[in-house]
Amino acid sequence: MLRVVAIASLVFPLLGGCRISLENPDLSTPSSDGGSRACVVSTTSQPCMDATMHSDLAFIEQKIFALSCNFAGCHDSATDQGKLDLRAGVSHDHLVGVSSQIDRTRMLVVPNDVTASYLMLMLRDLAPAMANPPGSPPPGDIGFMPAPPGTPTLCCQKLDAIERWINAGAPNH
Repeated sequence: MLRVVAIASLVFPLLGGCRISLENPDLSTPSSDGGSRACVVSTTSQPCMDATMHSDLAFIEQKIFALSCNFAGCHDSATDQGKLDLRAGVSHDHLVGVSSQIDRTRMLVVPNDVTASYLMLMLRDLAPAMANPPGSPPPGDIGFMPAPPGTPTLCCQKLDAIERWINAGAPNH
């Protein structure tokens, strides 16, 4: 029994700051809340583990956008299929205070307001019903990010890093 308590005391602090959902453990199955799904806490991915110590745009650009978003034709220029340039050094100007091309009534990133930031809805960090104001899932031909289907969802630690950056005012550094 003492061994279980000791192991739990070592593991729990690693998971304490991350969202874990037991309601939808199968990430390939959309839930009934309009697209929200659980993120996974990674204990094997170094970028995921490193994300617990970051809230800076440089890390987000290098370890999140570059690895999960900047594919040819997705978000590697403002003229690609995704119509959103998330490359290092330019992502801030394409995200913060910019209207979504999917839903023009929403801003991609609203500094200090995660629930109003459409980016977080698109990343399935925020259920559409929990957005401010409540929204709808993206159209089926666009879908949630990262895309295409089969692309792994972002780990909880990376989503938390993006949330911290937004809550810190979404600074350009």
